[in-house]
Amino acid sequence: MRRMAVVTSVISAVVLVLGLVEWLTNFKWAQGDQDPLFGDPRILLNDGATTLIAAGFLAAGSVIMWILAGRRGQETAGGGQGDQRPS
Repeated sequence: MRRMAVVTSVISAVVLVLGLVEWLTNFKWAQGDQDPLFGDPRILLNDGATTLIAAGFLAAGSVIMWILAGRRGQETAGGGQGDQRPS
């Protein structure tokens, strides 16, 4: 689980940097390229904003994976009171 969290964190960071670069440079793949948010033609985003939204979802997933990996690590560490066997 921890390895998956690391991979997702790295991918999230790369997509975040790519989204920032595209958003700051107002990058568009093709002339007339439109990215309507949720299909609404009144709200048009450039490619960088769409990439930043995707990076946000990846970052949220990465945080959830790190939390789950931390909890699983605590359970297997044997530090809890429930791990003591009666004599």
